[in-house]
Amino acid sequence: MPTKTQIIGQFLLIFVLGLLLLTLFDSNPWWKVLLYAVPAGLLCAYLKEVLAPQTPSSLPAAGLQGLAAALLAYLVGLTPFFRTTAGTLVGFALLVSLGELLLTRLVNRAAP
Repeated sequence: MPTKTQIIGQFLLIFVLGLLLLTLFDSNPWWKVLLYAVPAGLLCAYLKEVLAPQTPSSLPAAGLQGLAAALLAYLVGLTPFFRTTAGTLVGFALLVSLGELLLTRLVNRAAP
């Protein structure tokens, strides 16, 4: 199971990037992005915990997390509650993957 720190970190990453893309480009209110970020953060933290010991590089795990976050946004976007576009979902997947890679490298560099 992922720790509380990992879950909060994933949630904050998804929420901030969601504010940048899903609010700015797709005109979703911030509170809808906040509601979306909760399950997306849990999903990404779970994927990171499952995939981290199996892959020597964090690149495949980060890519899968970005795809999972974008797929979840797409599924929520199928309802009238949330609005998404294809370009925003591609950019969101790429930014989540890049953000996860950067955070993983920063955490690994800071750990003794």
